[in-house]
Amino acid sequence: MIDYLNGKAGKHFKNVESNKKLIRARWHEGYRLDDFKKVIDNKVLDANDANSFFTDKYLQPSTLFGNKFDQYLNQQIKPKVEKGTKSYGGVEF
Repeated sequence: MIDYLNGKAGKHFKNVESNKKLIRARWHEGYRLDDFKKVIDNKVLDANDANSFFTDKYLQPSTLFGNKFDQYLNQQIKPKVEKGTKSYGGVEF
């Protein structure tokens, strides 16, 4: 999971015991690989949203895999819509 987080967030966290402990705790609660990936993906999108309180500095194992893991997993992240990608009647605006 640390490698996945590093790849998605452009970070360089090490696969040390303190990070593994957080992951094992969530695993023992019944969360699985897809859950971890979804949290990472959601929060990376959230951190890249200029209107979000969640910023790049929070993209770390202690935040993502901590006590709010279930909240992050169930958070609905709206994909950012780029200008010019909406259309109405075939006309993009």
